Amino acid sequence: MRITRVTDVVMAAAVLAGALCVLADSSATVPFPADYRKWAVTKSFVASPESQTAGFHHYYANDKATEGFTTGKFPDGSVIVDERLEVEQHGGGSFEGKRLSIAVMRKDSHRYAETGGWGFDSALGDGQTLDASAEKRAACYACHSKQKDRDLVFSTFRK
Repeated sequence: MRITRVTDVVMAAAVLAGALCVLADSSATVPFPADYRKWAVTKSFVASPESQTAGFHHYYANDKATEGFTTGKFPDGSVIVDERLEVEQHGGGSFEGKRLSIAVMRKDSHRYAETGGWGFDSALGDGQTLDASAEKRAACYACHSKQKDRDLVFSTFRK
């Protein structure tokens, strides 16, 4: 009985230590949101060809992020996606082409405490593995930190 208790305590301590390591790792990659196209589209726009981010931009928000757009405070678990697509011209119209990039923000106040509670990651093309460099994540945070009064979120929910 005593051995079982000691084993249980050791196991619980190991699980807790592992969880704390994961939570403390603000450089942890943001998971790819596989079902994001089923979420609410909060905004779309076209950036001009002269822009560094030229293309169609569609912003998606999961249910928790949608709540954040309403309240102004995004709860943990909020995910916002900026999907950028190529612009193709056909017969006088502009149409969506292939995906150029995807940028994802995920709110987790413990895991991403060093960056205002948000994790930032991205992928080029049709990649489904998000993996921004530490420099790129820092640049995302530096820019988004200008939006402290909006919980670091630039985008708004289109009315």
